[in-house]
Amino acid sequence: MHNMQAYFFIDNILEKKLSYNQNFLSWLEDKIFTPSPTIPIDETLPFLLEALELTSNSQGDPQTVYPLIAENLDLLEPHFIYILRKWARQTFPNISQNRATIIANTLVNFAGIIWALPEGDSDVNLEIALACCELALEVYYLDKFPKQWAIVHNNLTIIYQSRCYGVPAHNLIKSLEHYQKANLVFSRQRFPKKWTDLS
Repeated sequence: MHNMQAYFFIDNILEKKLSYNQNFLSWLEDKIFTPSPTIPIDETLPFLLEALELTSNSQGDPQTVYPLIAENLDLLEPHFIYILRKWARQTFPNISQNRATIIANTLVNFAGIIWALPEGDSDVNLEIALACCELALEVYYLDKFPKQWAIVHNNLTIIYQSRCYGVPAHNLIKSLEHYQKANLVFSRQRFPKKWTDLS
């Protein structure tokens, strides 16, 4: 079955089921990603900023960033995602477009590092990569940054294929949606299997 046909076939069959599950999914994600009182912000935020600085300065070199991550594996937990989102959404409106694109680029490369991290909770690592890519799309728009926009959607296609949190059918549809969006730029490509960094 053609990918577009498969998308609409699955979407039509599961529409009612997904509607029923939306409240549960929202509850689940709120439950997972609300702030943790056990990890103070003053530990998580400096680690986040240092990790992003290393990622940016090394152009996404994992060997440069891994030592810092290895020393702070306990901070790679759901609370990290909350701090990441809060920091990015407070930062983006108050900086130049050029600076925002640098941060978005860094977030995608950091996501790739976390995605491939052999240590820690792999499911949480995947959620961190997901959050990084979603935040990057708040900067990268199709009309201004088509290549970057499509690469991020490619990576989200892979993430949703592998995601454990949430409703499996919802993750499948999200994966197909991101694949279709990436194909607006990378036409007729095969379903992506490898993570792509932003140079």
